[in-house]
Amino acid sequence: MSEQRIGYHDINDVYFHVASNNSFFMQGISCGLLKLRQQHEDIKLDYTLSEGSARSIRLIADIIREKHHATLIVVIASAALLNMLSLSIEHLYRERVIFIVASECRAALLTQIAYSPDNAWVKQAQYFPKGTQAALTNREKRICYYLFRGYSPKMIGAILGINIKTVSSHRVSVMKKIGCANKIGLYKTLRFYYGASAEG
Repeated sequence: MSEQRIGYHDINDVYFHVASNNSFFMQGISCGLLKLRQQHEDIKLDYTLSEGSARSIRLIADIIREKHHATLIVVIASAALLNMLSLSIEHLYRERVIFIVASECRAALLTQIAYSPDNAWVKQAQYFPKGTQAALTNREKRICYYLFRGYSPKMIGAILGINIKTVSSHRVSVMKKIGCANKIGLYKTLRFYYGASAEG
C-alpha cells in the first residue's frame, strides 16, 4: 500500500469543487454547501467554484494534486467535463476523488457525503459509474494524443510498434474508462481536452 493511498478511516476534510456555466445551479449549490459547512463544524468542509468550460480542467486537476492526501475531493460538473478531467488525473490522485455529474447532484447526496465522508469514499463508483475510476495507462494517453493529432490507427501502430488491432483495443479501453459511448464522443472529448491544454 503506498503512502499516499487513503483508507476509509483516514479522511479528515471534504473539499467540493463545482464547475458549471449555469448561474442558478451555482447559486443553489453554493447556498447548500455553505449551510452544510455551518452544520458540520466537526469536519473541515470547503468548496470552490469555476466555469464549466474546458479551461477549468487544468485548474481542477491542480486542485486535486495539491490537496492533502486525507482530503476527500468531490468534483461536480457536466459528464463531458468529467470525461475530460479523467484524462488529466493520475491513478495516485484518483483514489481520493468522487466525480458527480451535475444533472444527478441533489442536496441529499451532498448532505450524505458531508455526514459520512468515509462511507462516500468507499462508494465513490456509485456517483459516476460510467467511467473515470480507472486511470489511463501511459500507452493509452499516447494513443489519445495521436488520435487527437489525426493519426490513423495504422499510423499509430507503426509509430508505437504495435498491431493495428492492439491500437483499436486500447481505443475501446479508453472509451470505457472515460465514459464515451462512441468514437465521435471520444474525438470530441479529445478535441476539447487537448484544445484547452493548447490554449494554456
